[in-house]
This record gives sequence, structure tokens and C-alpha cells, in this order.
Amino acid sequence: MADSAPTSAAPAKPLVWLFAFMLGLTLWLTTRGWQNSLLDRHEFRQLQTATSAYWIKAAGYKLDYELPLFGPPWSIPMEFPVYQWLVATASNTLGTPLEGTARALSLFFFLATLPAVYGLAGFFGLAPSRRLLVAAAVLASPTYLFYARTFMIETTALGFSTWFLCALGRAVRDDSLRWGAAAAVLAVLAALAKPTTFLVFLLPGAVLFLRFWLPGWRRGEPGGAGDWRRAALAAAPVLVALGVAWWWVKHADRVKDSNPFAGFLTSRELVKWNWGTWEQRLSGEFWSAAWSNISNFVLGETPLAVLLLGAALAAAPLRRVAAWCAGFFLGGLLLFSNLFHHHDYYYCANALLLLFGAGVLLAGVWDNLRLPLAARALVLFLFFGGQLLLYHRGYAEYLRHPPPPPPGLAEVIRAGVPPDGVILIYGWDWSAQMPYYAQRRAISVPGGREEEFAVLDTILKKLPPRKIAGMLIRHAPRRINRLEFVRVRTARFNLSPAPFATSVEGELYLPEDAIAATAAKLKDRGFAGVTLNTQPPADPNAGKLKPDDLTGLDFAMTSPRPTAARSMFGLNLGDVGLGRKVILAHSDSEISFTPPPGATHITAEVGINPAAYAPDATAVTDGVSVTIFELRADGLRRVLYQRDLDPVKAPGDRGPQQISLDGAGPFTGPVVFKISPGPANNLVNDWAYWGRIEIR
Repeated sequence: MADSAPTSAAPAKPLVWLFAFMLGLTLWLTTRGWQNSLLDRHEFRQLQTATSAYWIKAAGYKLDYELPLFGPPWSIPMEFPVYQWLVATASNTLGTPLEGTARALSLFFFLATLPAVYGLAGFFGLAPSRRLLVAAAVLASPTYLFYARTFMIETTALGFSTWFLCALGRAVRDDSLRWGAAAAVLAVLAALAKPTTFLVFLLPGAVLFLRFWLPGWRRGEPGGAGDWRRAALAAAPVLVALGVAWWWVKHADRVKDSNPFAGFLTSRELVKWNWGTWEQRLSGEFWSAAWSNISNFVLGETPLAVLLLGAALAAAPLRRVAAWCAGFFLGGLLLFSNLFHHHDYYYCANALLLLFGAGVLLAGVWDNLRLPLAARALVLFLFFGGQLLLYHRGYAEYLRHPPPPPPGLAEVIRAGVPPDGVILIYGWDWSAQMPYYAQRRAISVPGGREEEFAVLDTILKKLPPRKIAGMLIRHAPRRINRLEFVRVRTARFNLSPAPFATSVEGELYLPEDAIAATAAKLKDRGFAGVTLNTQPPADPNAGKLKPDDLTGLDFAMTSPRPTAARSMFGLNLGDVGLGRKVILAHSDSEISFTPPPGATHITAEVGINPAAYAPDATAVTDGVSVTIFELRADGLRRVLYQRDLDPVKAPGDRGPQQISLDGAGPFTGPVVFKISPGPANNLVNDWAYWGRIEIR
């Protein structure tokens, strides 16, 4: 059948403009939030792909590519790294950032499906403008508007699979060896990039083969050489691709078996996870979740209603094409029921088939000259408007509310841990989040296997001595023996018993002899949401501080009451022009508090008496340093807040300065509010005060 058909009486230009609009809108929407972190949706999968691409770029191209999550041999190959190799190559060649390059390649492969869609639509007698309408329908799916911009393999596999389908049709229809060879190459690339996507396209491929093969077979003598040759042109690419994919799966399993933590990821262990069960396929829960995913992310209810109407208005041959496409879509859903049940991004593999059928129906409605042109235009408006509204209500939320930045603890590791150091990780299962953002190899202990020290020792024996450069712990909510859990592991791996850095994400422990050097390296650097627990710095006035007698002093401005204080010139209460009593805390001074049980929040007010920097003063302060820290039982400081005040040079430092620390607790020792002299240790007129202190 020819690729084109005579132009119908229905106008073509509106469809061309519609396609151009959808293409431009797709480019605009998919490039929003280009610099966002990967922590938006299904970050587990995105970060896994990103980690393998990062290490391919850093360590080179290997068949057993690095995904360093479980220790030596550092490889747990999942899919063949077609996409990751392309990302690493493009990033190295162009000198572009890894994540931006990955997004661009994902978008490129999605857009590269459109010519194949155009060609496939031609197989069914659609005029060129109607083929563009089919391509526009594919562009309108929220699934692709979101996932075409992610760091994932989905659109790469989709692109190769769609082109395989197109090449297969050309090979059989035209009896073309050239197209048959192209189909073989594309089939192998699709099967390696993501076997599940390729398998979804095999049923459409079989039906397309029969569409072009059966008429010739019926016209000629059954079993003729031409018929067998065309059958071979269709079968050979599929058989070669399946054979290569089978080889890769078995090879990947052998590599995974070489690491005692990675065995659960072999194909034999994932049979039920990948394929699902008949019980699942027949359950109401499965179909309810499937409908939720389809109606929210693939094809909305209003567009679906429009298509059901369109089915009555389109020509019968086009209705049959759309029905087959709907069947192919459901076939993919049923083939890998569990994967589709748990991951909406799996709809990238089969949404194109459903939307292809939708576009064919819309083309049939557009060519129904019994309908007024305005009615046909309304059908298109309702379909495309409904799809875009669906995207606006769903996936667009991730652009309106950007994902969080990379975790601060990972930044601490990247900045302070040697590049060849290995991080031992508890509490993240086998997520690549911390290893990727820290850009360090890791040994992630899977959930439920934390006590398997013999297995861990087997892995550690493959490392050079002292390669464990740190340990990350995120405690399970139900873990009641947290201190013992930490004590056993810090002692076993020669790490400091106190965390070097803490955040809501977890705790980072370093070797004792690495703390001072790491603290020096990170001096004057801030990390979002992270407190660094460093050794107390050298204090030239430490020996000059004397205990203060707080008896009889009314600390109405603090809660709780201070438990102790030390200073060089004595602590007292007084007025600095605020109309209320404050704590006069000339540097050097320290005020200690015992936090109430369960306290996590600190608010305070600190400042320097205006008389200390008055224009007519004979001498002025050169500023003070304000520090709030927890003094742990092991003597280490956990610095909660640090700021220098210099009201002479910085007008913004004049007057009361407010401090608010959320999530500062829980506390295990006293909290100290310290005033130190400026960088020159000049004590002149360092008349600091605390206007308010509250720990709750």
C-alpha cells in the first residue's frame, strides 16, 4: 500500500498548523525546569541510570559497566548501557553537563519517533496532513510531555522500537533487504536498550507483518520464494534481537552473582516482579490502578469520550486500526502487569500505540464531510485541550513545585571525602541517591541485611586497606537500639563514634584521623540542612574564662534558665536601649543550657551595644563571633550556628539579630551560646548581648 493517499476534500493546513503548535509546545514544556534536580518522580530509577552514566563517563566504556552500589566488582549491570554510553559520549565530546545532556538525548529520541509514526500512519492510507495529526496526538500525551525530559532509558527504547516497527513494515511490504537489515539493527538496539519495551512492540510487529504478507501470499502460489523471503525478513530481526537480549541477561546475571548483595537483582529472582501473576491480572485492584494511571497520565476521560464518539464517525477501516492499537496497548499492560502496576513510566512503552490509534480516529473524524467543519474542529479542540489540561493537573505540578536540591550530606562527602574513598551506607536500601550526588563508590547494605557481617566482610576483603572513607546511616523508624547500632559499626570499621555531619537525612561518620583534615578542608563552607560536628578550634582565651555566679540573676529572657556560664569579664544583666533587660556578654563568654527533653528548636536574639560603635566613641569594636554549639559527651562540638557581627563595616549587623534554628535537636549534651572576639582577638568594646534565648 502506498505511503500516501489522495488528499480529501477536508482542509489540510489546519492539521499542519496543529502539528506545528504541538511540536513547539512540546519543546517548550519539556525544557522547563531543565536545571532541576533528579529528585522529582521515580528518582530511584533516574538516579540509577544517572549513576551508571556518570561512572561510564568517569571510568570508561566497559561491557561490565560500573554501577558502584554494592562494592567490588562495582558492576551490577541492568539493561545494556545503550543510552548511558550515548549520554557519556555526548557529554565528554561536547563538554556539557551530564544531566542536561541526558535530558536532551531523552527528548531527542522521543522526537525521533515522530518520523516513524508518520511512516506507520502512511501504511494505512492516511494523507500526509493526517499523518501529522497522528503524530500530534502522540505529542499530546502527558506521559511523554513529562518523561521525555527525564534521565531515563524509556524514550531511547521507544525510539528504536518504533523505528523497528516502521522498518519491519517497509521490509515486508517492499520485499526490501535494505529495510530488513535496518530492522535487524533497530531490533537489536531496542532489545538491548530495554527488552520490556521491545517485547511490547512484537505483537504490533506480527500483525503488521501479516497485513503486508497475507495479501501477497493469497495472490500467489502458497509457499513461493518471495513469500518465504519476506517472512524471513520479518523473522530474522526479531530472532537476532531476542538472542542478543537473552545473551545479555545471562551475562548480567553472572556478574550480579559475583556480589553477595546483588543476587536479588538477577533475572531468576525477578520473574514474579517483572511478569506479575494471573491473580494480579484478574484482580480489581490491578484494573483500578491501571485505569487511574491511564486516565491521569496517558489518555484523559474527556479525550477518551471524544474518541468513542469519533469511533462512530470514522470510516470502518480506521476504526479497525484504532481497535487493534487499543488491543496492543492493553497487551503491553497485561504482558508486564506488575511493572505497569507499580511504575507509571512503563506506559512510555505502550502509550504511543494507544495514541496512534487515537490519531487515526481523529483523522477519520476530520475526513467525515457530513460533519460541519466547526464540529470537526471542536472534536480536535476537545481532544487536545483535554490532554493538555490533564498534563496541567498532573505532571506539570513537578514544574510548578520544583523538586528538592541534592542532599546536603552528599555534598559534604563530595567536598570532604577523597575521590577514591568508599562510603558504607545503611538505610537507603540500594538507592543510588547518595552515591550519585556524592560521586563516590559505595557499599549499600540492602534493607533487612544489616546484621549480615559475614557477607559484608566478604565484600570488604576485596577492598584495599582503609578504603572505607565514611559511613552513612539513616535509622529505620522502628529501630530502638540506635546507639548500639552505631557503636558496633563505628568500632568495627575504625570510625569516630560521633557523627561528623548530621541532617534530617542521616548521619555521616568518618575515621578518627580524617576529622581534622576534613574539617579544615570544609572550613567556612555551608551545606544546606547539615551541621558539621568539628573539634573545638584553638581558643587563645580558653584559659582566661572564669565561672560566673548566676545566683540571684533573673533570667526572664531565657527558657530554660542557664545552668552555667564562663566569661573573662563577668556576666550580668543590663539595658542596651531596648527597654528591657538583656544578658551582657562581653567576649569571651559562654552560657550553657540543658535542653528540655525532646527539644528540637532554638530561637535567640543577639547583638552589640550601639555604644560600642558610636561615632563619637574613643574606640570601637572590630566585631565579635557568635557561635551556638552542642557539647557532646565525647567532647566534640556539634556546631549549630556561627556568624560574625561587625556593625562598623556592615550596617546590617547593627541592632538585634534574630536566630531561628529548626530541627536543631535532638540533643545529647548541653547547648552553649558563645561570644568570641573578632579575627584579630581584639577585645576592645566587644559589648555583645543576648536579648532572648529559647530552647524548646
